[in-house]
Amino acid sequence: FNFYRKNFPIIGNRALLYHAFGTKLKHDTYGISMELSKFKEQINFYSDNYNIINIRDYYLADNESLAITIDDGYKDNLDAIEILDKKNIPFTLYVTTNSIGKNNYLSENDIFSISNLGISTIGSHGCSHSRLSTLTNEKINTELKESKKVLEKITQTQIDTLSYPHGSYNNFVIDAAKKIGYKYAASSNKGINSRTTDNYLLRRSEIIQSDTINMIMKKINGYYDYY
Repeated sequence: FNFYRKNFPIIGNRALLYHAFGTKLKHDTYGISMELSKFKEQINFYSDNYNIINIRDYYLADNESLAITIDDGYKDNLDAIEILDKKNIPFTLYVTTNSIGKNNYLSENDIFSISNLGISTIGSHGCSHSRLSTLTNEKINTELKESKKVLEKITQTQIDTLSYPHGSYNNFVIDAAKKIGYKYAASSNKGINSRTTDNYLLRRSEIIQSDTINMIMKKINGYYDYY
């Protein structure tokens, strides 16, 4: 498979998924909190070697490109966003609305300021960060509607993008997202996004603290897409 991918690469957009940047999180047993210095090194590498676009423009990627996405809405995202802003790199930030203003999380003012950056897109990550596919239909609708409403009030703009918490979704979740007004949604499924990708199942590859540049290159090249 790796030989095939090296010689017959799939052309499109590879969206990368980040979470936190340096904050020690009690629940982080996996390494989702990335040292800020490592993130800066990675961003420099991406900007030197790849075209970086917003994930919402995935269908325009005729050549290999990257997209930067950040889930949850931790306070330390401000430091990472400062790095992205200095290099004029677009990104999408998916916010869990029940966490807004809590310890280690972004405030309403933070989110409003971020939304005013020309490189940013703000999206919903649900209200409670619950696995949507495990909820009742009523609770799914509430998670999607209320988080959208909260973010629209804060940013004073339309919120039309969603990231499924824990990557959890089912057919009802997707249908509800469409009816509520989301135009596209990011999953945790690995792979390349192209013109044939379902815009409610955008693929992403997670980047964690232990990843080296060499490991990230392998993720970008799809070596780990099927395991």
